[in-house]
Amino acid sequence: MQTIGLGESDFKGLRTRDYYYIDKTMYIKDIINNGSKVILITRPRRFGKTLNMSMLRYYFDINVKDSQELFKDLKIMEQDEEYTSKMNYYPCIYITLKDAGLMNYELMIMQLKTIIMEMYYEQKFLLEKAEMTDGEREAFNRILGAKANDVDLINSIKMLSKILNKYYEKPVMLLVDEYDVPLQNAYIKGYYKEAIEFFKTFYGVTFKDNPYLEKTVITGVSRVAKESIFSRSKQF
Repeated sequence: MQTIGLGESDFKGLRTRDYYYIDKTMYIKDIINNGSKVILITRPRRFGKTLNMSMLRYYFDINVKDSQELFKDLKIMEQDEEYTSKMNYYPCIYITLKDAGLMNYELMIMQLKTIIMEMYYEQKFLLEKAEMTDGEREAFNRILGAKANDVDLINSIKMLSKILNKYYEKPVMLLVDEYDVPLQNAYIKGYYKEAIEFFKTFYGVTFKDNPYLEKTVITGVSRVAKESIFSRSKQF
């Protein structure tokens, strides 16, 4: 008997446990059709943003092995090859910043280093299999060893996307969930000026003119203004 998966934000968990699922897989088709390189999706909390990002990851990620079963009988599998051929096609980078807002700027940076470290650990195999410059390999090891400096942190996603792009010879799909949590907490805790200066650089290096990315999909609560940390992004 099917039940409602309260609090379940992992697409695979939802599908393998046979919870009720409202089919939102046509959202994948919308992402593929969207001509923007950076897509910002702003919705209120508890609106299913993280579940949708998880769904995108399981669909696009080249390293996921059971996507055919997970998406069986869902709408996206009824679409043309233009869309179904993108299943498990792209190397993917997924990062969530929901836990990156802390009491002060120093703790926020420490937590962000941990989040980036975990992201790199998922791609640890690249150290043995991928071609890297000596500088890239040293930075990769610093990040894995929780010894990243500020420059490593700022360049971490762009460097990883470059390595993945070169290894797979395909552009990378970047998924960033809860992009605005650190900034919201910084505003509340009183270190917004430091945080916004950091994230303008961090997001600028990551998103702007990054030649290794196919698309970047970003979720959050906050819509952005003209002086945004993003540029040329399409908002849903």
